[in-house]
Amino acid sequence: MQSKTHTTTDRHGYSLRFSPFEANYLLLATSQLYGLAGGGSLFLLSQNSTSDGQSPNLSELCRLEWSDGLFDVAWCPYAADVAATASGDGSLQIWSGLDAEAAEGQETPKQPLICLQEHKNEIYSLDWGEQWNYHTLLSASWDRTLKLWDCNRQHSITTFVNP
Repeated sequence: MQSKTHTTTDRHGYSLRFSPFEANYLLLATSQLYGLAGGGSLFLLSQNSTSDGQSPNLSELCRLEWSDGLFDVAWCPYAADVAATASGDGSLQIWSGLDAEAAEGQETPKQPLICLQEHKNEIYSLDWGEQWNYHTLLSASWDRTLKLWDCNRQHSITTFVNP
């Protein structure tokens, strides 16, 4: 079985996630210069079947830019075209329009729907809340804090500090 690759020129991958809704969609969070400096990119990729039975190809549906490195990505488990990214500037970004229809029509917004900024250092991990709390995110930062966010209020509701 052949393996397929997707090259992200001048970007280094940090997080890759399959869509919980569309089996052939992936999100890739990347950074320039190994995450030490420069911007980040979020890639929406699609696995395309081949007619000759070979391994699927990866194609880039859209690429969204952020001013600092992106270290993690998580699909929203309740909205097929929404995802969150964690970045080196201590902010979380909520992106929408992450589907083939929006990408093909070039309707994917180039800026995040929401930007949440309270961490003092890089955010390296994030995850969405459980079903009864679908509008919440949890983030972990190099400032030694975990924050529970309410996306509706657009600020954190709890901060856990590691002394």
